[in-house]
Amino acid sequence: MTHAHEYHNLILSHLEKVKRTRPTPEFKALQAWQANRLLNTHMALYEQPRFRPAMDFFKDELYSAEHFHRRNDQLIRALPLMCRTMPASVLDVVVSAAELHGLSLELDALLLHYLGNEPNLNELSLKSWVAAYRACQNPVDRARQLDLIELLGTELKTIVRKPMIRSLLSWATVPARLAGYDDIHQFVCRGYDAFDQLDNPDDFLIPVLTVERQLSDEWFSAST
Repeated sequence: MTHAHEYHNLILSHLEKVKRTRPTPEFKALQAWQANRLLNTHMALYEQPRFRPAMDFFKDELYSAEHFHRRNDQLIRALPLMCRTMPASVLDVVVSAAELHGLSLELDALLLHYLGNEPNLNELSLKSWVAAYRACQNPVDRARQLDLIELLGTELKTIVRKPMIRSLLSWATVPARLAGYDDIHQFVCRGYDAFDQLDNPDDFLIPVLTVERQLSDEWFSAST
């Protein structure tokens, strides 16, 4: 993509999905449970200081419903300016993140539907969660979710190799805060900083995605 309006329209189409989601207490409880599941599954990586910021970044991007409407509204307001002034490599990160966030919220909403009979999501068992995961019957969407995590990681890996991006993000700190776009700026900076700490981002991405893809296959094929 090369044109500002193409980025604008694509990002906006993903953000519209986010606007349709309401962070109910049940939705937040499900996301908190899933965040813990993710960390527990990859605890060996999370306990290594160099991998922890990257794991926290993806955990929050996937399962942080607390402030996503505020950030979504900021991004909608900031889009025209961002698409005119930000390099394509940064806009690619925003595109992938917006699609990942919108898709993840849709997947969680459907999962919550199949967990409707669970009396307390804070005490949800893995068995019940897997049963609801399987009942959704959406392996293509789940595969796309993992592909987007891989794509977002690859794009972050690309921008940390460009010294000018660090300078641009530092320069934009005060203007973003004054313009009311602080959440968006912090999101990009967090992703940049997380991957900047990795000597080889594939040391993080490959083991996490390999395990998650294997688990997804197992969960969809599990006997009832």
